[in-house]
This record gives sequence, structure tokens and C-alpha cells, in this order.
Amino acid sequence: MGYEQFAVRFTQSFDEVRIAARSFPTSKALGKKVTGARTSFLDLGANRGVRALVLGIPRLMRRVYDVVNHADVLLIRFPGNIAMLAMLICKLTRKPFSAEVVADPADYFSDAASRHPLRRIARSVHCWATQHAVHRARTVRYVTAHSLQQRYPPSRLDRAFGFSDVYLPDEMFEHTSHAENGGQGGFRIVNVAMMHNESKGHDLLIRAIARLRADKLDVRLTLIGDGVLRERFQRIAEAEGVADVVHFAGAMDGDEVRRRVAQHALFVLPSFQEGMPRAMLEAMALGIPVVATRVGGIGEVLEEQSLFEPGDLGGLCARIQQRAMDASFRRREAASHRAIARNFQFSTLQEQYHLYCDELKAASSR
Repeated sequence: MGYEQFAVRFTQSFDEVRIAARSFPTSKALGKKVTGARTSFLDLGANRGVRALVLGIPRLMRRVYDVVNHADVLLIRFPGNIAMLAMLICKLTRKPFSAEVVADPADYFSDAASRHPLRRIARSVHCWATQHAVHRARTVRYVTAHSLQQRYPPSRLDRAFGFSDVYLPDEMFEHTSHAENGGQGGFRIVNVAMMHNESKGHDLLIRAIARLRADKLDVRLTLIGDGVLRERFQRIAEAEGVADVVHFAGAMDGDEVRRRVAQHALFVLPSFQEGMPRAMLEAMALGIPVVATRVGGIGEVLEEQSLFEPGDLGGLCARIQQRAMDASFRRREAASHRAIARNFQFSTLQEQYHLYCDELKAASSR
């Protein structure tokens, strides 16, 4: 997320915002800068995975300690290795902190979502750390209204908040719905997700395309995003005989993502884990009907008819087929989803951010 999508939420309430996060070298810069007025960025390195984390611990400890030590209000986002390290330093230095829970590590490290040999250990560690964080934090914000709260209940309900950090400018809702796009050249489906692991369900979606085409339904898929597993997913598309109708569009900045999504008839999110997926809400705001798995906070915003269980190939195919065959149903669903997305537009969420930031400041002075 860029400066306007993230930091501006806080600069309206704080004199200075300092973002500490990992950064990774790339040959092509995408997206927007996270820095801007009264906002700076501290690079915590490019450590991804257990081995890189262990090797980089000395430098990482110094940098995280600097962040923790100099913050008047410290906000830690869970789950994550950096988050656990920051919480450990807070414990050792008796530094108070607030927490944000943006995903469920139990889903992220499930057997269905991950093939890492240490996934079960990682699941136990990160679930414990997230639960410990919400108990010790001065305030807690969840990106869901109640789903993550049920998994990781806060110690005090009066200091807990539940709302998304999606960025949907009010003007997105001033344009005409795009739900009828994609009618030419087959039924066009789009997915937006990075390809760093199996948790986003790319292989299931590719197999669904193969099954539907075997049933004589002309469906085509665009996958927006990139990552280390891209070549593996491309091989799956070739093995399933659908390489010619599955387009790997790669990573792109937010404006281009929205432009490309608007050219499709259906957005599909077959994830095994999510918090409150921003890409899904953006598609809904554009007037694109959505089909997604019942994970994280997705069930809070989508109707039963738009949901299917993680890994359920038959359920996914049935929902795609219904929308491909029934344009009037698709139009009604698109209108319904767009109306739901209005609850997440910038001005509405910013009112909640103001209350949240007031509590962050009050909690830090207790």
C-alpha cells in the first residue's frame, strides 16, 4: 500500500509516522511510495524465511530495537516474524504496544495452504504469538468485524476495533458498474494474488478452468500477481491443457490492477487463508461480481451463494458455471456486491480510523 492508502490514515492524527518493514530488491519498481508528508520508512532488510531471518538476527535486532525505543505509540501488525521479534523486545524493555491482526496464521500454515516442512511448528508458534499479542496489547485492531476476533479474542472488548484497511476512494463509486465487461472472447475470470506460496489457491483455480472447458464452457483466466511459484503454476496450466487460456499477467501497480480487473466478468478468490482481502473489495467496488472461499472475514461480506469451501473444486466450478450461464443473475450479484463495498469506502473507514487513533494516543499515556 502506498502513502495515500496507508500512512495518510494516521498522519491526520499523529505528527509523525514511521513505517518499519522488510523490503526486497527488484528490477522493476511497482506501486507507489509509502513515504510522504511526515512519514518515513525504515528498511528492515530482505529476510524471507527462517534461514534468512536467523542469519540476519543481529542487524535486525538493532533496527527493531531502534523502532521500539523511539516510538511514542508503537503499533505491531500480526502475524509475522518481525512482529514476534518486536513483541519480544517490548517484553524485555517493558515497552507498551498496540496490535493489529491482519490474518490467521492457523489458516496460513495449514496443511492445505503450505507445503513447508516446518509449517506445523510455525503454525503453533505464530498462533501462540498472535494470541499473546492481543492479550498484552493496549489496543487491538482486527481487519474483520468478528471472524479474527473469535479466533484471537482480546483481553478487553472496550479497547478492540474491527474494520478493514482497504483503500476505496469515494470516487470509485461514481463510475458505472463494469459487470458486463468480458462478454467477448469467452467468459473472462480474474484473480489477484501474489504467488509466494500455495495459500491463494492458484492451482485449484487452474484445475477449475480445465474442468469447465472440458464441459464445453468457454472460460478464460487472468492471474495478476507474481512470485517464486509462478513457473510451477504455469507448468500446472500446461499439464491441464489450458496454458493457452490462462494468462499470467504478472505484478502491476494498483491503478493498472483496477483497470485490468474491470475488463473481466467475474473475480474469483479461492484462497485457503485471508484476513479481509483488499483485492476482493476493490473488485466489488468496481462492480465485478465475486466468488470466494469461506475463510477469514470473507463470509462477513459475501452472501452464501457466492461462497465455497477451501479446496472444493466442484463447488468452485458450480459457482463459476452459474454466473457464466446467467447474465441477469450476474448483474444482480454485481449490484449487491457493489452496495456492500460502499461500507468500506474511504470516508466511511476514515471516521473509524479517527476514533481508533484517538484510542491509540490515549492508551499510550495510561
